[in-house]
Amino acid sequence: MELNSYFDGLLGNIEPDPKNVTTAKKSHEKLRELLKKDEQISQANPDSFLSGSYARHTAINDIKDVDIILLVDLDYNVTTPDVTIAWLQGAIQNYYSKVRAQGRSVQVTTESNFRLDVVPAVPISHRNGPVRVPDRDAKEWVASHPKGQIAFASQRNEDTKCYYVHLVKIMKYWRDRLSTSDARIKSYALESLVAECILTEPLSYAHAIVDIFQTINQKYSIYLNLGITPQIPDPGYSSVNVAKRLSPQEFSAFLAEVQSSYTIAKAALDSDNETESIKLWKTLFGLKFKPRE
Repeated sequence: MELNSYFDGLLGNIEPDPKNVTTAKKSHEKLRELLKKDEQISQANPDSFLSGSYARHTAINDIKDVDIILLVDLDYNVTTPDVTIAWLQGAIQNYYSKVRAQGRSVQVTTESNFRLDVVPAVPISHRNGPVRVPDRDAKEWVASHPKGQIAFASQRNEDTKCYYVHLVKIMKYWRDRLSTSDARIKSYALESLVAECILTEPLSYAHAIVDIFQTINQKYSIYLNLGITPQIPDPGYSSVNVAKRLSPQEFSAFLAEVQSSYTIAKAALDSDNETESIKLWKTLFGLKFKPRE
């Protein structure tokens, strides 16, 4: 059964808490303003915008961090990733006590224990297009297109009559409940798979979830025994493979969960018995799968 009211309830139960959203907004606005006015950073003609699930409106439950893209003018052919990140870290340490360098960003933990990840980025051709971000571990600047990702998500959501964002949230919640850590692939890799496999006009959440599981299985099940990870194109910048850091073991574990979940979801959708259908859907989504109050 489709059980639309239950899926509406599930979405309501996994939405970020409004207080958490307010904290996120205040935290990123304060840091972005500080960066704009900073004596060192301001010399690089800075501009910033939000990225990640918060910016694409696909975050669920507690928003633990917000990604900030800091556009700066510098020559990445001369300036190395580690130097860039150290430069940014040094500037931010003037304002926050908890600051640490990461592979591609500088993480700030505010006094309220909220995390902000600041990613320095250099435009490839213009400031609304693709950028290069420093990868300290790989010792190279890698291409990305955060604004393209945001634009894609917005358009895909419009094209699917707002199903896309909701289905990404549902699938991320399903992923978070998986018992095997290897199967819990990164959020954007999962989001990219949903983008690839969602129909333009889903009949319902139940039908769409069955279709997504089935399509992922049909397209990628061959990789279960090949010992390699497929390329999954970034829907916002197709030349980038979002599965680049996903091991064959992790992807195989994920596919095994997809196959198992497809069997359960298909049985839940096909069942004419409401009690049985609810029980099956709850196998995938737990106690938060209940009608909206």
